[in-house]
Amino acid sequence: MRVFQPVEPEEIENGAYAFGGRKFLVTSCDGDKVNTTAVSYGGVGQMWGRRVTLICVRKNRYTRELLDASKEYSMSFLDNDEFRGALKYLEAVSGRDEDKIKGARLNVGYFEGVPLIEEASNVLICKVLFRTELNPVGFLDDTIPEEFYKNKDSHMIYVGEITKVLIR
Repeated sequence: MRVFQPVEPEEIENGAYAFGGRKFLVTSCDGDKVNTTAVSYGGVGQMWGRRVTLICVRKNRYTRELLDASKEYSMSFLDNDEFRGALKYLEAVSGRDEDKIKGARLNVGYFEGVPLIEEASNVLICKVLFRTELNPVGFLDDTIPEEFYKNKDSHMIYVGEITKVLIR
């Protein structure tokens, strides 16, 4: 009989087991309005017989408005060390007020009409299948809403079907 070896989650930081909180960019558009937001909550899996992503976007984000309008998005994966300044800039300003992608010195490209960030090493193109608001009532661990939702600024959870994977 083969024996399982217990491993701490922090010890396996590759592929589907990358739990390290690395940020990626969720980009969407509505007509000629394009915006991106830096995200660290999400994952990849399988639901309803489809390959899917799960992303969490705060309700007050401009990108969330574009996601709801277009029902499509890209997940662009950048080197978090190389693009640390761009990621900080994207988190600090709103796309409602300025072209923050240009301000971060990043470039927008498109794949079949879905915007993406050109500097990415990998991109997932996704079509929204499901969305719901994260309801704090559902938490079984009371410390999570106390720590992450003090301001009552919940997330929208999106499940998107991966329609294409782009790699360099």
